[in-house]
Parts: sequence; C-alpha cells; structure tokens
Amino acid sequence: MDLIRLVEEKILSVVNEMSKIFEGEIDYLTFEVRLKKELDSLGRDLLQLVLETLEEKIHESEERKREWKVVRRRDQKAILTIFGQLIYERSYYQHKESKQYAYLVDEQIGITPHARVGPNLKAALLEASSKMSYEEATVQESSYNPELKVSRQTVALTVNKFAPVKSLPPQEKRHVRTLYIEADEDHVRIRDHKRKKPSLLIYVHEGVSEEGSRRRLKNAKYFTKPWGKSKELWWEVLDYLEARYDLSKVERIYLLGDGASWIRAGLQYLPPQTIFILDKYHLEKYIQMATAHAPELKRLIHRGIKSLNKEAVLTHLHEALWRTDEKPRRKRIVETIGYIERNWDGIENGVKHPGIGCSAEGHVSHILAARLSSRPMAWSLQGAENMAAMRVAVANGESIRKQYLAMQASILFPVEIKEAVQEKLKRLPKRKLLGVENIDNVPLLRGGHNLTRVALKSLNEFNAVI
Repeated sequence: MDLIRLVEEKILSVVNEMSKIFEGEIDYLTFEVRLKKELDSLGRDLLQLVLETLEEKIHESEERKREWKVVRRRDQKAILTIFGQLIYERSYYQHKESKQYAYLVDEQIGITPHARVGPNLKAALLEASSKMSYEEATVQESSYNPELKVSRQTVALTVNKFAPVKSLPPQEKRHVRTLYIEADEDHVRIRDHKRKKPSLLIYVHEGVSEEGSRRRLKNAKYFTKPWGKSKELWWEVLDYLEARYDLSKVERIYLLGDGASWIRAGLQYLPPQTIFILDKYHLEKYIQMATAHAPELKRLIHRGIKSLNKEAVLTHLHEALWRTDEKPRRKRIVETIGYIERNWDGIENGVKHPGIGCSAEGHVSHILAARLSSRPMAWSLQGAENMAAMRVAVANGESIRKQYLAMQASILFPVEIKEAVQEKLKRLPKRKLLGVENIDNVPLLRGGHNLTRVALKSLNEFNAVI
C-alpha cells in the first residue's frame, strides 16, 4: 500500500467535502458525519499498512527462518477495531522443534486465535459497561459506526475476564488526627441462585467538606469484595491505612455501619483506637418498625437512648411487644430487641460522639446498586464481582480503559518496526501529490491562507524529503 497516495487521497476527499459546505451543497452536521467516516477509513488503512509491514518483517527475518517454517501464506483475519472492521493477511507458521503452530504477527500485536474484537474497542466497551447495561454500551459505541456493534455476550465475557488492579497509595504518609471508615452492602441477583448475594463496600475518608450546597468526602478511598471475602476486604483496608497514614498520629478511627456481623468484625483488624458507631438511620428504622402501633413508646425509647439507659430502652420495647398480638409485628419487635442488644456499644458511642453521621447507604446506592441491582437483572458471580470492582475503581478516579490497555500491553511481544517502516517509505516514488496541479479549482482553496493548504503543502514537502 502506498502511504503517501493513501493519505493524499483521504485529504483530498475531505477537502472536497469541506468545499461543499461553502457551496451550500451540505450542512455542517452532514460534513461532521462524513469526516468521521473518512477518518475511520484512513485509520483502518493505516492499521493494515502497519500489519503488512510487521508481517513482511517477520517473514524476512533470519530468526524466523531459523526457527519457524511457513505453513501457509495470506490467511485472512477479520478484527473489529475502534475504526471499524479490519481485514488483513498473515502467514501461518510451525516451530521447527516444538511443532507449535502460530500466526506470529497476531502474537506480536496481542490478537488471540479466536478474537474478533480488538483490545481498544474492548477497553471502550468495558468503560461504557461500568455506567450502563451491556446492550446500551454496544449501542453507544456503534452510534456513528454500525460496524462496531457487538453482542451483549461479548461485553459480558470481557467484563468476566477483567478485574481492575488495585492502585498503590502515595509513598508519603498523611498525618491526620481522625479517620472515618464506613461500610454497607448491596444485594445482587445471581443467576441460578435463589437468594441475592451481598456485595460489600467499605470506604475510608478524613471527614466531610462543604462546597456550597454540596458535601464531599475528603480523600475518600473505596474498597469492595463479594460476600465470603470480608476477611480479605478488611486486610486490604488495613494495608491501605498502614501505607497511606502515619497511624501513630491518628487519635481516633470511627467505624460506622448498620451493625452487620461482617462490619463489626472489622474491629478485629483495625488499629486499637477504632470505635464502632451504629448508623442512626438503621437504628431509627428498627425503632419505627417496633413502635408503629405505640408512638408514645418511640419517644420514651429515644429518651432512654439519649440518657444511655439500656434497661429503660429494653423495658419500653418489651411493653411494645406486650401491646400487640399480631405475629408479624411481634417478630419485628423481637428483632429490634436483639438488634439493640447486639449493638448497644455502637449506640452508646454514637451518643458520646455526637455529630458523626454515616452516609454508607447513599454511597452503596450510587456506586454499587445503580449498576448492579437497581434494575431487574441477573449476574454471574464473576461478572458481579468484576463490575463492582470497576465501579469502585471509577469512584477512586481510575480509568478502566487505561487499566485494560495497560494489562494488554504487558503481555505483548515487543515490536520494533521503525526501521522496517523507514525502509518501506524510502522505496516510495518521489513525486508530486496526486491532484495538486488542479487543486486550485476547489473553491475552498482559491487564495488565502488556510489549514488545509498548509497540510497539503507539508505533506508534499514530506514526500520530497523521503
């Protein structure tokens, strides 16, 4: 493929479309769509040129001739790239000793034998799928190029195989007096499971800052794990605390949550200056549930909590139990009694340390539930775990796209094509740009100084150099 001819033809095509705007033949929006189409076409052609150059280099290399024999030439491969579908030819080789078969150019660029979607497009789909459904992600990525439409199964498979890498905290430790650790869980529907599975969320922060009418957590860091991995999650949180903060300077760490056993278990892992505070929102839900038929008892229970009189609180709850014969209501009251007894230390700490609220419910809703459970859907276990990890990565300011591409790049064979490309360019004929002699008949280019003329001139000068 002639690189210079390729580029000049695309430029002239674009210039011709530009002239149509000024002649009133098309409008700007139409030009924008046509420009996208031309650039996508150019992108595919340039990718094909690169692959042809790589294929030629591999085929002619002494190392290849020494170790690999040619089985077939010109096998076609179709791969969906961010520019659309790319079809290229490559050679099929067999290793002379191991008898292994391989398309060496595919291995160099990271294309697996059965892959139909390229890494860059997969990265874009991953990023989109962390915000919307798999189907919506495919529609979004193909909105301007129908060739980019892939199945939702393709997106699901990509999600199932990708788990974001945990980012490392800065080496310099922060000095703060108080830290807050909040925890809650989302409940996710899993295929072939009767019950929903919890997806756990923990986040560490340094308090709340006021930004006008908005409240924002200071230096928040989010963590997630599926149910059954709570111990791993707490070890991860502790590792972060030790790496991020000088814990000898931290006077108090507040652990806030709804009293679930896995949250309270965090006290076994966290530094000794940690105290548990029961989330007031969940406490109030239990009290309201137990006293709906006797509102005056609700006021007495609140008074008992404020005065830290556990005995009085339990007495009022037993009175509420005595006042009803309804089995469902009695069951809820018994649950409330057990809840308060199990979490009295957290209630007491909340009274002793007023003004400390828990926002875990809202964060779970925004980070996990918004994608995992807010709409009717069922996940695979791996898909739910990876999606939760992606949502948390985004909340931590990390790029899913960059992470995925970095992972792909780490497994690629190194490719040195600079010399091969330069040699191929040297073989191109030194000539004038096709059509430049008559280019002034394009209305856009008559007279004046514009970017298109500069681009064409530069391309012509480049051609003269090589």
